[in-house]
Amino acid sequence: MIAVEPFSGELEGNMELGVRFLRLANEQRHLLCVAPATRDDLLEGTDVVRRRQRLAELGKFHLLAEAPVTSELGKRAGVSSPGSNDERDLRLLAELHAGAVTYLVTDDGRLRRRAARAGLGDRALSLADAAALLAGFEPTEITPPPRVATVPCYALNPDDKIFDGLRFDYPEFDEWFAVVRRQSDTRRCFVIEEDGAYAALALLKFETDCVYLIEGPVVKISTFKVSEDHSGVKYGELLLKAILLSLTTTESASLYVEVLPSHAEVIDFLAAFGFVDQGHRSGRGEHVVTKCLRPPADPTQHSDLDHHVLYGPPALLCRQRVFAVPIEPRWHDQLFPERAPRYQSAQLTLFGPTQEQTHPWGNAIRKAYLCNASTNQVEEGDVLLFYRSSVQNFSAVGIVEDVLRSSDPNEVTQFVGRRTVYTATEIAAMTRRARGVLAIRFRQDRFLEPPITLTDMQLAGALRSWPQSITRLRQQGIPWVQDLLVG
Repeated sequence: MIAVEPFSGELEGNMELGVRFLRLANEQRHLLCVAPATRDDLLEGTDVVRRRQRLAELGKFHLLAEAPVTSELGKRAGVSSPGSNDERDLRLLAELHAGAVTYLVTDDGRLRRRAARAGLGDRALSLADAAALLAGFEPTEITPPPRVATVPCYALNPDDKIFDGLRFDYPEFDEWFAVVRRQSDTRRCFVIEEDGAYAALALLKFETDCVYLIEGPVVKISTFKVSEDHSGVKYGELLLKAILLSLTTTESASLYVEVLPSHAEVIDFLAAFGFVDQGHRSGRGEHVVTKCLRPPADPTQHSDLDHHVLYGPPALLCRQRVFAVPIEPRWHDQLFPERAPRYQSAQLTLFGPTQEQTHPWGNAIRKAYLCNASTNQVEEGDVLLFYRSSVQNFSAVGIVEDVLRSSDPNEVTQFVGRRTVYTATEIAAMTRRARGVLAIRFRQDRFLEPPITLTDMQLAGALRSWPQSITRLRQQGIPWVQDLLVG
């Protein structure tokens, strides 16, 4: 308390730590208490002005009732003379011993040692340890993909034109949105901005009272909208990627969306990523499409690809072949912008990643890889580990969706669409090679943290050397790779 309340402009040395502790405690809604012994200790102060201020500050906190110093505690901690500092310390320990509080936070090392003698040492924390304890309660913050920002709902601009279509579909939208902005603590919001306006937006609600028969804990995507001015750049997939990535740090079992029948394109889009219509209908007649986030105990009922689509990303069985896929750094950074050095360094800057990093193929979950490799082994459901030669590691993981071998540039272009880094001219040049083009459509599954190094692969027996072309991992290294990817 004293650390965060300057007196006469004099800052305490541990003020920053104290402020962090108080902020975390308030955000996590812990009850901060003071004991009558602390009040009595402040009354001993000789500076009348300082004493008056400290006692006033004490009124901000819940005051405990006096807990008795039992004979058992006295035996463990030792008795003290009435009215002494030692006796006030013993009274503090009595609150802890009685169970009035969970932890005692104090930077008095002597008091903590006395707590240890009384068998209460693990519940008497320094300010630094207390702040670290609360920080450990925080969910892990995962940085969203490039261009996606998380914002509190109350900070959303209700006048943005992206909401116009929602107002048309839902006449009560403004009343509902006012409630949403007041419920920021139970919701999560992702936005993509272009030129000061929302290009895409998604709102999540963590529900405790879902009205549908859906396995819980349940998360509802209450809004999922891409501006008509920004179609064609895969912002829908980028938003979905951010949503699924964020839920990997939660215990959520199911995700669902209510979609009006008039928006069949949204239903089709979600179906491509494992959302299933279970037959539920909302009071407005909306389709309720759900995605299960917990794979079944018995995965044999689905193929490797279907398993990934239904339960991921990320979700792999890794029962099929695994390939190392070399990719030039310039193409790797476009296909996987989350792992581009300029994006990762931009996370540390004020302005964040630049707009030039946004490409449809980087935004997408479903991507395409083209090469002139001679192999014909790659099939649907195989796993791809992408090798970035400049850092000699494997970070990006994908699963094969479809494969095409062709010397027809039009056929290849139609096959990959806007999911490849290559232009039509570059594709045409590649098809003139003797073997034509090997085009692989795949789905991005995850990024490995930490990445697998080339040395790791060699020590595990998965590779003999760095992959110069698409290379199937050696069987002796597969169990080690499976341990990393499955589960």
